[in-house]
Amino acid sequence: MKIKTEKIPKYWGVSIVLIYSLLMTVYFDIVGEEVSSINSGIANLRMYQYISIFNFFIAIVSAFVIWVMSSLLFHLVSILLAGVAEFKDFLKYSGLLYVFPVIGFSICLFLFKSVEIPKDNIEIFLKSNKTMIVIGWIINISSSLCFVLLIPVIKYLYKVSWLKAIGAIVIPIGAISLLGMFFTEFVL
Repeated sequence: MKIKTEKIPKYWGVSIVLIYSLLMTVYFDIVGEEVSSINSGIANLRMYQYISIFNFFIAIVSAFVIWVMSSLLFHLVSILLAGVAEFKDFLKYSGLLYVFPVIGFSICLFLFKSVEIPKDNIEIFLKSNKTMIVIGWIINISSSLCFVLLIPVIKYLYKVSWLKAIGAIVIPIGAISLLGMFFTEFVL
């Protein structure tokens, strides 16, 4: 099977990642504002509003940086595992797969409207409320689905075996996880 990247419009991936970053940022901004307004009234302060706007733009830029950097990392590992493809082609597909987190965050925004956050014990509420637990699962599953679906993309785009395609995803994620555990344990 040969993947034809010419048929994919150039900016579809970028558009989907933009929609994803906006939905993700809006969701976390709404949750943060809701928790802050109930907890201490800090959301009414002008400084909080400026910080919120600044965080909004930083989160959007961060989503694009993470998309490009993770795609580059998967691309480099795929090349090291004897794959042959161009980065721009891989970037198109990896951007398209962000449609799943877009759907996930859309559902989470809808579900969060039905959540009423209490005035006390917010941390316990966020960890024990069934809707918040479902929201967490939706975010995690829809985000993980991108990585899982990159496996066939790598297999067919880079013309490698299934094992190498799985390795191209598992090796970078595993290395980053191990580095995170190392820094958490020994540095922080």
